[in-house]
Amino acid sequence: MAYTLTMKKVYLSNEAHQALISYLTRLGYAIELISHEGITYHPVSTHPDIFMCRLGIWEKPTIFPGNPESLSPSYPGNIIYNAVCTGKYFVHNLKYTDPSLLAAAKKWKGALGGSAKGVHPSGELIIVDVPQGYTRCCCLPVDDTSFITSDQGIAKALMSAGAAVLVIEKGHIDLPGFDYGFIGGCAGHIAERTIIFNGDLSSHPDCEAIVNFINERQIDIAYFEDYPLTDIGSIIALW
Repeated sequence: MAYTLTMKKVYLSNEAHQALISYLTRLGYAIELISHEGITYHPVSTHPDIFMCRLGIWEKPTIFPGNPESLSPSYPGNIIYNAVCTGKYFVHNLKYTDPSLLAAAKKWKGALGGSAKGVHPSGELIIVDVPQGYTRCCCLPVDDTSFITSDQGIAKALMSAGAAVLVIEKGHIDLPGFDYGFIGGCAGHIAERTIIFNGDLSSHPDCEAIVNFINERQIDIAYFEDYPLTDIGSIIALW
């Protein structure tokens, strides 16, 4: 069952940079650091988007709290909650989606109705099946109908479903233990209508395109120039 918190709270990897933690604390967010060592492999064992799914973007977001005991140590049993859910789309590799997550997303959308900008007029989520199981890691939702990704399979499926998609170059994002990380895993939404990035977005070769795509939707950007852009399993905030 999904639930809503009334306070400003953010879920972060316990390996998040102190600059990010300090910044969010100054904005009034209570910080909850995630670490579930032994449930799945390191470093994703500290990644919030492995253990929960945020339902919604700017309009009445809530959290679906996954059950860590339902996860398997390795792929694909560790990606059952790693979906993207906006006011219009639910995006995941549906072969592996936890049924209770999809049910909760549909219930949340039904309660939301047509109150969010750009939502599907029928009040139902458009379900988009993609080949990438690490969907939230690889895909940054900007608003209900717009996304940024380096994954061609996700991009193709979303564009076929009518979404606006900015496709960026792979790599240029750190993820310890892997060749590179992903755009969704290094970013998240905060109440100040801002997308915040964990590290130096200006170092990414597609920075200008990313900034323009986000700003065109009247959304601000925050990032930190003093350390590399790093995938920490998303920045999942509620307010």
